[in-house]
Amino acid sequence: MITAISSITIASAFIDLSEQTTTLALMLGLAVAIDYALFIVSRYRDELAHGRDPEEAAGRALGTAGSAVVFAGLTVVIALAGLSVIGIRLLTDIGLGGAFAIVVAVLLARTLLPALLGFAGTKITSGRSRPAGCGRWSAAPASRWGALGEAGAAQPAEGARRRRGRPDPAGYPGSVAAAGPAR
Repeated sequence: MITAISSITIASAFIDLSEQTTTLALMLGLAVAIDYALFIVSRYRDELAHGRDPEEAAGRALGTAGSAVVFAGLTVVIALAGLSVIGIRLLTDIGLGGAFAIVVAVLLARTLLPALLGFAGTKITSGRSRPAGCGRWSAAPASRWGALGEAGAAQPAEGARRRRGRPDPAGYPGSVAAAGPAR
């Protein structure tokens, strides 16, 4: 991100850019860089958990999550660059500055992050192993709030079937029968 912000600051010496360009490029680039890095690191940790060595895990993580990062980054760059079509100078500056920051974030996620994962090796894991079934999607709720959420998910549409105190004969809230006659 320092590269993107430095480049935008240097470009503002030669090109008349709005004051908000650097700030919004920093915000967009930082958010996207963190998101993409966490996505690749999560995939890397999953590969390590499946017993792969760190080098192969990094390759597989970049092969799967890395291609998704490139596609998502390209989509955001196209959307931000599309702001220049409007013809408003402020939006053009912000869109192109943000698009440049996204390109830098994607390049860092595809180049620098694998090098950092290589240095980290297996130290990037949490250090404690969990037994099977105790992960994020385990069968037992982790807390009483989890149990409450699961109880609500078991009967999701009970309250939605009622409108003005009458049960909905069609069984879903958006049906014509749910609306009933107007009073």
